[in-house]
Amino acid sequence: MKTAIIGGGAAAFFTAINTKEHFPNSDVVLFEKTSKLLSKVLVSGGGRCNVTNSQTSISSFSKAYP
Repeated sequence: MKTAIIGGGAAAFFTAINTKEHFPNSDVVLFEKTSKLLSKVLVSGGGRCNVTNSQTSISSFSKAYP
């Protein structure tokens, strides 16, 4: 199987990883129009990438992200 993924953002990377996990012998290629992959991840959430799943309660979330 050959898979082409358009875009080099976080969703594209997760899709590529998921595809390889489910189809290890597949060829997966990412196509990105800019010169750097994942460039939007670096600027999202003040450089923290909006990763919030480590916070288990509203109070701990509020402390981590004032």
